[in-house]
Amino acid sequence: MERRETRRRFVQLTAGGMALGFAGCLSDDENGDDDHGHSHDDGHDDHGHGDDDHHDDDHGGESDAPGSDGLLYAFAPDEIAIIDPETGTVVETITDAVSGASWGDPRITHDHSEIYVINDALAQVLVIDTETRSVVTEVDIGPGATHMYHPKPDEIWAHADDEGAFYVIDTDSHDVVEIVDSGLEGEGHGKLLYHEDFGSKGYATNVNDPGAPIIDMDAYERNGFVELGEEGGTHYKAYAPQSGLAYFERSGGVGETGVVDVETDRVVDRLEFAGGMYLTPDETMMGVLDGDSIRFFDATSEDSDPIGTVEVDGGPDALRYYDDGETLYAFTANTMNDEGAVIDVDALDVVDTLTVGDIERPEGARFLHRSGVAGGGYFFTPAEADGTVAIVDMAAREVTAQVPVADGVDTLQYVGDSGTGHTGT
Repeated sequence: MERRETRRRFVQLTAGGMALGFAGCLSDDENGDDDHGHSHDDGHDDHGHGDDDHHDDDHGGESDAPGSDGLLYAFAPDEIAIIDPETGTVVETITDAVSGASWGDPRITHDHSEIYVINDALAQVLVIDTETRSVVTEVDIGPGATHMYHPKPDEIWAHADDEGAFYVIDTDSHDVVEIVDSGLEGEGHGKLLYHEDFGSKGYATNVNDPGAPIIDMDAYERNGFVELGEEGGTHYKAYAPQSGLAYFERSGGVGETGVVDVETDRVVDRLEFAGGMYLTPDETMMGVLDGDSIRFFDATSEDSDPIGTVEVDGGPDALRYYDDGETLYAFTANTMNDEGAVIDVDALDVVDTLTVGDIERPEGARFLHRSGVAGGGYFFTPAEADGTVAIVDMAAREVTAQVPVADGVDTLQYVGDSGTGHTGT
């Protein structure tokens, strides 16, 4: 099979004239840039909202459907593989409505009953029933979609980059019920930041806009704009609940992070580094990707006091945290080699290096994106060049399986409690 470079992996920073892909663009958002009414980044999100709700059959008894609790969905261009991490095997594949797909963000509903996933090749969102392990519908959205969010229990927000707009999907009817114009220029790669602390207010980012559009989440409209400068755009975002501060990466070559007081929408600080941002589970520290460095700062401080820096050779991407009761670890998969790193966050040191498989890299690319997902005590990362998914036991800090899936597998979604600590509670 000829491997294709997916659009979402190499979205270009056209506003700033840069030719490298967004580092960790997907959860951050990827199982990272979430929102179950919170502000996880980036990508895939945290799904720590209790046990799965299982559907009863029409006669009021328990359904005979197989269910998906504790399983991992792995998305390749022509199939979706369902993996049991305990055995390291594919237990089922979905091929209906899947052919030549170019995947963007997946999002799982609060009750874990449905997975929504962007297929940009058809400008659609697929809806998967996790109980029956089947595609139930395809929802048409705007072109160029990459990121998707779940800010309200009954709504999924998918961002169409070619229009600079969010398509709001009702989770009951599976219909697009609103289109929210976000980007000032009617286009541009964008994200959404929302947390329950914000009430009816949300923030967007857009690589074409030198600030953060303010979104009225109830009126479904842009009703303000936080100016961060005169040049560049905005990309990554995060919120620290203990300080009440929101952080916005200034993209397009600006290379700084704007810090905003969410009560006043005023810029209160500027950090001289920028990248994907990942809050620790106790919400006291934030890790920021900065090339081969991960910079940690105090997320409880109004001054965002620096704590320290960890060097990870190989272009680290999204951080997923694990606390064994004594030590807080961060797991990451690299974009420039076939390795992942385990970081002792307390000691600010790399304590293990793991072989997790390789990804595709266009010639001249520097820092790209690679998914990293946590759930059930495991860290998962796809190796699209090898056609495999690595399963890492976070407690043992070792790779337990390299599961063969298919060439181009690059997107993951865990069904169950993924914990906390991406960019929100």
